[in-house]
Amino acid sequence: MRLSLEQAVYPWGTRRVVRLGDIEHDAGRQHEIFFDIPGETRLSIPEVLDGFVMGVIFYAMRIGEDIQVAGALSQDALCNLHDFQECWQSWRPNVYRRVTISAGRILGSMRTPETPRAISAFSGGVDSSFTLVRHRALLSADGAHPLDSVMMVHGFDIPLDQPGTFDALVARVRPLLDAYGVQLRIVRTNLRFLDLQDWEDSHIAQVAACLHNFSPEFSYGLVAGAKSYPELHIPYGCNPVTDPMLAGAGMRLVHDGAGFSRTEKAALLARFPLARSSLKVCWEGADGSRNCGVCEKCVRTQLNFLAAGFSRPECFDRPLDENLIKTLTFLGEGQYRELTGIAAFAAKHGLHGRWLTLLRRRLAAHRLRTPLDAYWYAEFKLRRGLAKLRRLT
Repeated sequence: MRLSLEQAVYPWGTRRVVRLGDIEHDAGRQHEIFFDIPGETRLSIPEVLDGFVMGVIFYAMRIGEDIQVAGALSQDALCNLHDFQECWQSWRPNVYRRVTISAGRILGSMRTPETPRAISAFSGGVDSSFTLVRHRALLSADGAHPLDSVMMVHGFDIPLDQPGTFDALVARVRPLLDAYGVQLRIVRTNLRFLDLQDWEDSHIAQVAACLHNFSPEFSYGLVAGAKSYPELHIPYGCNPVTDPMLAGAGMRLVHDGAGFSRTEKAALLARFPLARSSLKVCWEGADGSRNCGVCEKCVRTQLNFLAAGFSRPECFDRPLDENLIKTLTFLGEGQYRELTGIAAFAAKHGLHGRWLTLLRRRLAAHRLRTPLDAYWYAEFKLRRGLAKLRRLT
């Protein structure tokens, strides 16, 4: 397939359009992927197209078509994408095939910012909020990345046809961003909703594509780890093995925070009122800018805070209904290990309560069942699909 990029500047901002098409047949398969960057009218055309290739690499591997780039790539990106494909093809040999990537020009080096800067992907959730607070408030200068900006994407969790919901989410997290003096950069894209790639495998590659839009300005792009090192469940799209391979000569990608469990992150965020009040973790609720309080992830997040000794974070409208623990659905063994970790964290810190008793009973009941990872993964995918349909209707 041929990959090309066009850029246009409008009064509202900059639009970049990636075109994917058959090399031999103009009337063949064609896709247009746009990246809108509102409020940015002075962005130059990217020197290399590293990030845009990363954004569609799973699509190319799935259909088994080589990528011919009409433009330049960095040598670093080519090497990294070779290793990236080796890894994913070994993890899912029945799904992905390695493809050849070529370009009109290969750059061995690039201009880099004189002063290193970092930008972090930000959703408002526990992991990305922890990354923000960690690098702006918790780490010493010699341990923190020079984080001064965050990027939010409209078109991933919140559909493009719901601008009011996205604006409400931005308003929700704005006090936290302002308190830590970070600039908000926004990308609107149809990349996910073209549905060319499995989201569970490709979501960090798609995030990387958005981050690389800013590679001329930033030396580092941070993505928040979803699992701690002891809880790693591979293959999964967010992991410390392949995330750093989504880097080119212009931007290094950093998988951040895997040294902490989600409960440990919650314990640290609990110390910061603005972080507690702005958190948005829910993906199943009808309102994409709020937490429903009753879905699996909302319940699990409230358990994270309970284990950390904090009974009711302000991001939830009401206290946890402990009866919801009895019907928790396990969406895979990775989640089972996380919930086991919550119970262990509470026990280590001497906590007691009805919620902990109910959680232990639920975990024990799960252990009595035959582990069917494929079944739980299929159910997870179904629930994701139903949530997407609810948001679209």
